[in-house]
Amino acid sequence: MTESASRVAFVTGAGQGLGRAIADALSAAGHSVCYGDIDGDKAAEAARTAPRTAVGVALDVRDKTSIAAAAKVAEDTFGRVSILVNNAARTVARPFFELEAEEWDDVLSVNLRGVLLTSQVFVPDMLEAGWGRVINLSSLAGQRGGPQVQGAHYASSKAGIIGLTRYMAHEFAPKGVTVNCIAPGPILTEATALAPPDKLAMVASAVPVGRIGEASEVGDLATYLASDSAGFLTGTTTDINGGLQMR
Repeated sequence: MTESASRVAFVTGAGQGLGRAIADALSAAGHSVCYGDIDGDKAAEAARTAPRTAVGVALDVRDKTSIAAAAKVAEDTFGRVSILVNNAARTVARPFFELEAEEWDDVLSVNLRGVLLTSQVFVPDMLEAGWGRVINLSSLAGQRGGPQVQGAHYASSKAGIIGLTRYMAHEFAPKGVTVNCIAPGPILTEATALAPPDKLAMVASAVPVGRIGEASEVGDLATYLASDSAGFLTGTTTDINGGLQMR
């Protein structure tokens, strides 16, 4: 990546898992990255081990004031953010008839409303500059649903992200801001690594390519979508699931 293509990126939920892998990949590609997470200590630790200069900041994507404060840290440290990755999410395995309204509301507040609020804070600067990249993280769960995923609230929120991505893409495209979605299938992260080996093997056996994905592969995809080369892609949902969902 040339110096002129180096930009400032903000990744939510970057303290661990896919968020951290995406932030690391953006950092390795030459961008200045702000690692945002509800756990400020995890965000700071992740930023300390980034490939290049980065900063960690605490934020709660349910709270627009918190998001605005985190955005100010990013701008004061590196300048205006032109790449936003909406990754922060909450998952709860819960049978349909055991779902309480409060839990439903909180999961959708983090996973779906968080994309709205965070984008409302960061995108205006991108529109003013005439260039920007927004990448939203959905999931195979948002496409297939079903009891094998983390509950109806999680699947619904991830499906909603796909629709919100398309809406944002239509509205922002004329001003140079693209909005795309990534829908991962089974990916090896700190959480999935805790599963029993036989369960992981069973999941891998159901994937046409015969394995579980690596978090770095999602990071590489996000880095491409954040690049100048991806300027003709907007409103898309890119599946990265080893063939579990083909369309």
